Amino acid sequence: MKSIMSEKSEKEIFANEFMAEEGLKGKSKRIKIMRIIDMVGYDKRKIKTALLRSTINERISHE
Repeated sequence: MKSIMSEKSEKEIFANEFMAEEGLKGKSKRIKIMRIIDMVGYDKRKIKTALLRSTINERISHE
């Protein structure tokens, strides 16, 4: 149980630092970043790419 809490806090601290570097705010973005960390790991470049892909307002549709 203790390791789960430390993992969550470590992830949350990393997400907060990433958000501060990128100038992002909001709990929903922090949660999204934490989910991305679960998928891609702690590589900031991969997190940034995944975050940009997940926040595209309009998907490109090919005819």
